[in-house]
Amino acid sequence: MTARPGTRGGTEVLLRPAHEDDVDALVDLVQRAYRGEGGWTTEAHLVDGHRTDADEVRALLADPAITLLVAETGGVAVGCCYTRRDPADADGTRRAELGLFAVDPSAQSRGLGGRLLEAQAELLREAGIDLLVIQVLQSRPELHAWYERHGFVTVGRSVPFAGNPEWLKVAGLGMDVMERSLRMP
Repeated sequence: MTARPGTRGGTEVLLRPAHEDDVDALVDLVQRAYRGEGGWTTEAHLVDGHRTDADEVRALLADPAITLLVAETGGVAVGCCYTRRDPADADGTRRAELGLFAVDPSAQSRGLGGRLLEAQAELLREAGIDLLVIQVLQSRPELHAWYERHGFVTVGRSVPFAGNPEWLKVAGLGMDVMERSLRMP
């Protein structure tokens, strides 16, 4: 992927692939977005613990099926997300999972998340992926609504919380599966 600079509110944002030098900044960014205060995407009222760590981010970087993008402003990481491409299933459908999707609370509500999502969707379309899949924490109707505005639909299936279940502040909280078609009409 080539760098795609753009502006939002007069500030230039660069979308680029992540690299090893980004690991610590991405861990901090993800922690602020998921477990910090001040952003609309925080899960701090529902989940304790860390959202990711350096080992997980390094594993993402090392996996050839994963594309981890960084959004940066002035050399500072303000957003990230990965997609993991899966092999075609028995019906020939190719899926990719979207994850570690985070925007710094200070940069939220400015369209950056949508830009990251669309950059990943474009890369996946070019790679022949049919469906983009995400797991969204239950009890987060505002997140579900955001994904719906970006073309995702709930598929009526839930999975257990992906992290340590002892971190849940709401017992039994799971993840709703949502999908977005990437096929051109």
